[in-house]
Amino acid sequence: MIAMRVQWEDIPPEGLEVALEEVGDLPLKGPKGSLEEKMRLASPVRGKLSLKREKRGVVIRGDFRCTVFIRCARCLKEFELPISEDFESLYLHIRYAPQEDEVELSAKDMEVGFLREETVEVEEILRERIWLSIPMKPLCKEDCRGLCPTCGKDLNEGDCGCPKEALDPRFAILKDLKLSLKG
Repeated sequence: MIAMRVQWEDIPPEGLEVALEEVGDLPLKGPKGSLEEKMRLASPVRGKLSLKREKRGVVIRGDFRCTVFIRCARCLKEFELPISEDFESLYLHIRYAPQEDEVELSAKDMEVGFLREETVEVEEILRERIWLSIPMKPLCKEDCRGLCPTCGKDLNEGDCGCPKEALDPRFAILKDLKLSLKG
């Protein structure tokens, strides 16, 4: 297993390479304050990270690939989603963070993280990168038909027989309103 914590002062001037060949059990609970989205690894995380110490922090370049189990946004079935990413980020020590209450961020600033201690948390960086690689609405397949809004049947398994033009009774009055405006 790789060292999942690296002390800032332990990074030599020429940098440090970290192989990710043995990261098989990385807990992937969701961000705090969310519904603690659950996601499991379907394959080990493989790749490498390069840590280079800078005056005010650490530059991390890396690439990784893995597969996660996740639920489809349309049909709610669990499926395997392959993830592959190359990235480069600057992690500044918290003492170098801007002190103003409001700071306008540029696109480049979005690739800056902060180290609260003198430690680089490799596991936390990987977890964050995996979450950021997942699409907002993951689909099991591009043409997933989802669930019937009336009966809940998975439409990928066949039609359900519900009327296609079922009108929500809450909007029925709007149908009449539209007709009365025409004449």
